[in-house]
Amino acid sequence: MASAIESHGKAYRETEKDVQSHTTSVGSEQGVEMSRDEHQLATLGYKQVFIRSFGLFENWAATFTTMNFVSGMPVLFGFAMYTGGPQAAFANYSMVGGLSTIVALSMAEIAASLPTAGGIYYWAYKLGGIDHGPLLSWLTAWYNWAGWLTIVPGVAQGNTNFFISMLQIIYPESTLIRQGWFGWCISTMNILIGLVPNILSRQAVKWNLRLTAYSVVVLMAFYWIWFPIAAVQRNGFQPKSILTTFYNGINTEVDAEGKTIIQAGDAYCWIIGILFGAWEFYGYDASVHLSEETNGASTVVAKGMWTGCLATWLLSIPMLILILFCMQDFAGIVNGGYANNWAEYLVQLVGRRGAVAILIFTWLDGVLATGVMVLSAQRITYALARDGILPCSKTLSKLTTREKLPVNAAIMVVVLSIAINASVIGSSVAFTALTATGTIGTNISYLIPIVARQTLGRKSFTPAKWNLGVWSLPLSCVAIGYICFLFVVLILPQIYPVTPETLNYAPVMLSGITITALAGWFCPFGLGGRYWYTGPKRTISESEVRLARVKGDYES
Repeated sequence: MASAIESHGKAYRETEKDVQSHTTSVGSEQGVEMSRDEHQLATLGYKQVFIRSFGLFENWAATFTTMNFVSGMPVLFGFAMYTGGPQAAFANYSMVGGLSTIVALSMAEIAASLPTAGGIYYWAYKLGGIDHGPLLSWLTAWYNWAGWLTIVPGVAQGNTNFFISMLQIIYPESTLIRQGWFGWCISTMNILIGLVPNILSRQAVKWNLRLTAYSVVVLMAFYWIWFPIAAVQRNGFQPKSILTTFYNGINTEVDAEGKTIIQAGDAYCWIIGILFGAWEFYGYDASVHLSEETNGASTVVAKGMWTGCLATWLLSIPMLILILFCMQDFAGIVNGGYANNWAEYLVQLVGRRGAVAILIFTWLDGVLATGVMVLSAQRITYALARDGILPCSKTLSKLTTREKLPVNAAIMVVVLSIAINASVIGSSVAFTALTATGTIGTNISYLIPIVARQTLGRKSFTPAKWNLGVWSLPLSCVAIGYICFLFVVLILPQIYPVTPETLNYAPVMLSGITITALAGWFCPFGLGGRYWYTGPKRTISESEVRLARVKGDYES
């Protein structure tokens, strides 16, 4: 039996031969010029097929608007108030933001060296080497893909709760808007709108990224101007002690005397509240998935990742403090009856009409952000299909002739997202399960290449011009510790007592992802990935790369 190295070498030579025989590429003639971006991509094994139309701003905006704190923070504001209150919300959010920036830095170093659309799973293959790379790449691919597939409906559902809350303010007696199927219909509309720019044109994609970034800034300014004025006109600001106010609201069972039965202590409640920040700080790889469409990718993608995360952290903490000090009635917010208790906060502060106006604006911002989520999920779907990991790969990896957009991949993302979002019908915890699953799935996919970078790939990894230098190892260790801790926290029960209606289904969904990935790898009779997946497929031959002439560089 051939060794693993021999088998991989044979598969690689077959791929090389296939590329030379069947691919007409940019380097098929001796001396054909390539830009530095094209040449770097070619050395990584891929022919340039996308149009490089994005610059630093668009790449940065991909990560910045994925986090989108102006609508992302209010999504779980009510959750944060009953899982520790203002004290835990402020401390957890600040901590998670800082640690997430470290994770983004650790990933940015790898992205600078290996800028491909597949990103995370490609890194895992390269850093894992011939022996371990294929399996690590396979697992990373499935976790990352599943994570993004739950992020899209999770963001859409969180945004839908703003819309429904707005309707509840206007029509407080309506029972229609409280039905699960009604929320699903609104979410579906949101996802479909998010699909449009990603199948329309590259210019539409660019403007969606820009408009989403602009809407974040405008909405943030809106908060900073209106909230303090409204607070002065109402009951004034909260005292400094608001930052030390703790509340444990995850125990919902009462005894015969009407007293709450404490099943989860304050420390446990505090830890559960970490989801508030974790839901905000994720999706650092959004910039990575645009690598093959970005000019000066090696430096721009790295900058886009960590600066997008850092900007979110630095801008959102002051806004969280503003929100907490402008709070009017904490008890009313915790006990609010809206789809999202952020609506109760707004009604108290700016009145019913003001709340409706802000909720509409926030919903519109969320619709734009959903388009960014679809963009990232679309690109990772395309990359996986290009490397033959997904079913129907040939169809999913097709690009449109003129705009070079993976429309089929986008349609698949939307169909699956709409189906997944049906879980919110009849479930009070499906939304938090979606948010937790998306956060866990993507973070596990980040963990694998970061660990591989400092272990299996420590000697083989070649840092790019932009790198962390001596800080690489210590920052990676912090990132690894944080992701492992976050994994444990996000699979814990979030409400007590635990019943089928309150169960945290994130571990169930994560188990399903893991079982699917492992089954796909170990499936017998030559069907499993271990028989045929030897890593990302080359789409350009080494001889074409060797003969190509590099014609210049892009400024970043």
